[in-house]
Amino acid sequence: MNIYHKLYEYINNNVSDITEAWLNMRENDVTYYSSTKSNASTDQLRDENYQLIESLSNVFISDKTDPNLELKDWAQQISEKRVGEQVPINEVLGQFSNFRKAIWQHLKTFANEYNIGIEQAMDIGQMFNDAQDYVIYQFSKHYYETSIRQIHTQQQLINELSAPVIPITDKEAIIPLIGDLDPERTKHIQEHTLEQCNQHPYETLYLDMSGVQNIDTLVAHHLYQLIQSLDLLGVKSVLCGMNPKVAQVAIQLGINFSNVPIKSTLYHALEEASLHQGK
Repeated sequence: MNIYHKLYEYINNNVSDITEAWLNMRENDVTYYSSTKSNASTDQLRDENYQLIESLSNVFISDKTDPNLELKDWAQQISEKRVGEQVPINEVLGQFSNFRKAIWQHLKTFANEYNIGIEQAMDIGQMFNDAQDYVIYQFSKHYYETSIRQIHTQQQLINELSAPVIPITDKEAIIPLIGDLDPERTKHIQEHTLEQCNQHPYETLYLDMSGVQNIDTLVAHHLYQLIQSLDLLGVKSVLCGMNPKVAQVAIQLGINFSNVPIKSTLYHALEEASLHQGK
């Protein structure tokens, strides 16, 4: 049995001690301030670490075709868990550093027990460092990709909930516009509104802008296009609650709302519509 197979066996025989050493470092690490935020139990962390050590030890035996595949799978699975647990990536990377210290102590002990020369010890250290660096790279990459997908999904949900078409009668509906309107969100509002109005026989749509504090050029054009598109669908738009800043932007852009009913508040618009229907 060559020295690398002996090292493989040594690491796996000491997997529990390595893991406990890492858990102790984690427990005493004052920088890991939000560890209580993680849903991961100590038993779960212990099992995950066992898997990592086993995969890392495989780089030392020649009959393993591609140990990087196991390392990549581990990194991807754990990164998805940590994103779901909302553990900041800097804290996870800090624990990789502690893990490196824990396993290096055992590598040093192994080197002393087997009287390994400096050159061979450096080769072993390089193999281990390369393997862990590969894990960290794959973890960081997948953590980023998973976070971006999660943010995109959340943003889509926010967009869908932030501009609902709310029916108030069979022929009338309201869109409450709230918060900052960026071009992407405004485009979504435009598409969603037209789709809803195409599916329902609305005749009047009240655009309540009392919750909008400011808009830019592109957003104003999107809103104007929405009004024009609704007109083509046979839906009359009524602007409500437009504040002076928004009105000033519209004037500066030369957008003509002269053909669009404008009311100071949604309440006044609905009150006037009710009186008209009563007559």
